Amino acid sequence: MKLWLLIPCCWVSAVVAMDLMVADAQQEQGQRSPTLSFCQARFYEEDDGRLYCNWAVNFRYACFAWWPTDKIIPAGAKLSEPKIVGKCGNGEPVYKLHHY
Repeated sequence: MKLWLLIPCCWVSAVVAMDLMVADAQQEQGQRSPTLSFCQARFYEEDDGRLYCNWAVNFRYACFAWWPTDKIIPAGAKLSEPKIVGKCGNGEPVYKLHHY
C-alpha cells in the first residue's frame, strides 16, 4: 500500500543525481557560467592578455573601491567589450564587463 510513496522518492533522487552528473561534467570540461564585473574607468588596463581593474560585483561597489583589486581576468574570457554604464558620485565612469 505504501509503495506509491516510494516511486516519487526514487524519481526525485534520480533527477538530483542527473543534475549532479551534468554539473560534474561541466566542471571537468572547464565550462563556467558567464558573469558581470564592474570597475572604474581610471583603473581599467589591458596588459599581456590580462585585464586589471578594481573589479566589483556591482556598480555601487565599483564606486567605493578606490584601488585596483588582486582579481585578474584573462582577456580571452571577455564575452563583450567593456561598456560605460554610468558615473560615480565623483564623475568617474564605470565599466561593465561580461565575461567567464
